[in-house]
Amino acid sequence: MTPKKGKSTGCTKIVFLGGLGEIGRNMTIFEHEGKILVVDVGLMFPTEEMLGVDLVLPDFTYLRQRQDQVVGVLLTHGHEDHIGGLAYLLKEMDLPPIYSARLTLGILSSKLEEHRVLDKADLREVAAPGTLSLGPFDLRFFNMVHSIPDCLGTHITTPAGTIFYTSDYKLDPYPIGNRPTDLDGIGEVAAHGIDLLIGDSTNADHPGHTPSERTVGEPLHEVIRAAHGRVIVACFASNIHRVQQVLTAAEEEGRVVAFLGRSMLNNMRVAQELGYVKVPEWMVVPIDQVGQYPEDKVVIVSTGSQGEPLSALSLMAAREHRWIQLHKGDTVVLSATPIPGNESAVRRVIDGLFRIGAKVVAPPLAKVHVSGHAAAEDLKHMLELIGPNWFVPVHGEYHHLALHAELAHQVGIPENHVIVMEDGNVLEMTDGVVRRSEEHVEAGFVFVDGLGIGDVGHEVLRDRRVLADEGVVVCVVTIDSYNGELLAGPDVISRGFVFGDESSEFLEEAKNQVRQALSNLAEDEISDYSAVRRKVRKSLGSFVWKRTGRRPIILPIVMEV
Repeated sequence: MTPKKGKSTGCTKIVFLGGLGEIGRNMTIFEHEGKILVVDVGLMFPTEEMLGVDLVLPDFTYLRQRQDQVVGVLLTHGHEDHIGGLAYLLKEMDLPPIYSARLTLGILSSKLEEHRVLDKADLREVAAPGTLSLGPFDLRFFNMVHSIPDCLGTHITTPAGTIFYTSDYKLDPYPIGNRPTDLDGIGEVAAHGIDLLIGDSTNADHPGHTPSERTVGEPLHEVIRAAHGRVIVACFASNIHRVQQVLTAAEEEGRVVAFLGRSMLNNMRVAQELGYVKVPEWMVVPIDQVGQYPEDKVVIVSTGSQGEPLSALSLMAAREHRWIQLHKGDTVVLSATPIPGNESAVRRVIDGLFRIGAKVVAPPLAKVHVSGHAAAEDLKHMLELIGPNWFVPVHGEYHHLALHAELAHQVGIPENHVIVMEDGNVLEMTDGVVRRSEEHVEAGFVFVDGLGIGDVGHEVLRDRRVLADEGVVVCVVTIDSYNGELLAGPDVISRGFVFGDESSEFLEEAKNQVRQALSNLAEDEISDYSAVRRKVRKSLGSFVWKRTGRRPIILPIVMEV
């Protein structure tokens, strides 16, 4: 497919619903004259202040209101921050065909089946190199090297202009699997002119070049070779090439391998079935059978490299795992670096491993991990290769976007042709010219908490933070519904604030404050339920603040008789 040159018809809107200002939730809408192409539907894992939240989704409101206009969904690769929200979107609405490469669809199918929405999904395979036309959008796909196979960069041609969307990538000339980023193909379309480049910014703050994935193979092999006991390797379940290098090393050392963690088991099953992982049948054993082998003949590949509380590695570090009890002589390899926000959780896991007596091998002291994202010099190379007229950095926290914008300036893209966007911002392209629209769409965080989706908002999180920081004080009173006279109580109960048995004098003073406040109301014969609740909250809150300097949640319970 050759790019269209007649860029004179209509306006293409680009709506960013996630991935700009945070790591994850990547979702972009391309819209031309009432037809919509959705690129990626990702999720984000909660930060520490999102107490009790399981996952964070994009706000689907904009798409929900226009679902009849969607001509297709394209998923660039199989990471959770690009496909993890699709199951939740399918629960809300019917979608047209969903396109992606073979491995991505294999991983996605397993997730959709788990959410019981697989029957709603029309999954269709595309490949790089390859082409696809969806309404006004002509797509051409390019292989991009990333920390998961089958990552697609996409050249999008619309009647209003040409766009190159890199997705996540790195420039690895000798990748595992021998499919490098298709710089020749990208250069071919760039020679025709690209109006807008939308580029991954995740490692814009890393100088130099990102090393090849192959550089991890020998350090991992050396760890396995030198270990006298079991080796537990924790990495992302989607890092198929990393797991393959562990399997190769284990085979050469005559060790069996067990996979641990639901996502690891699912992904390895899919990768083996599709031929992305090669492993002899004798090597893979169920986790409940590893005790039948000598410890110096066992490798366990596990989830939990980000310190997730219920992940396999976290449970092992806390001595709570059902099958694996770690002890001195075990070697644990963290073959990943923490995603921003997960640092403290990872440190807690590492501390737990050291307390057990395990040997811990982790970056940066050991070269057992390399990133799947292009570093600064690689990003500059891509900018120079494509030479876009306009550039928008995406995928990263705001400082990543700003640093990527600075790299674009360094390679000669004018400052007024580099636009740093945020979630909810809208671009407009007309005749190849790009501008920031004054339109802004809803693109806030949608929290998943248990079975609830979107029923936890910022107010609930604020209350949870107060509960965690200051605790709660409950005050129970019974009043006469006619004249407001106090008939019983007040009873004051605290949780997470003061311990009752050791603070009986303080709690008694608090009761007296409430009695006095309610007495004043009764003198005025005020018995309104809301007024009584406000009086209890105000009097008790004021007393607590003066005596302790704390602001717990005050929860008045008023019963009328």
